[in-house]
Amino acid sequence: MMNSSLPEKEKLLSMLTEIYDQLEELEIVLETSFSDLRIQMNHEEIIKLTAPVQKLHKLEKELDRINPTSDEATEQTSSIARALKLEMGF
Repeated sequence: MMNSSLPEKEKLLSMLTEIYDQLEELEIVLETSFSDLRIQMNHEEIIKLTAPVQKLHKLEKELDRINPTSDEATEQTSSIARALKLEMGF
């Protein structure tokens, strides 16, 4: 009886070893796959964040053009005042 169970134990051990090896291979494949997926997702998020930042920058430039900052407004006002003084003569 002992002799007959020994080959079955060896067969079972062999099967378990094979399963273990397959699991190790699967782990490597999954790790690589998830790593690639993480890289892809990070890239997509960067793109999603970059577009609004660029739009915001364009809007800020347009706003600055339409409504200059106080320094620019002061310079513009003083040049208009000078032009009026010259035109009115005082």
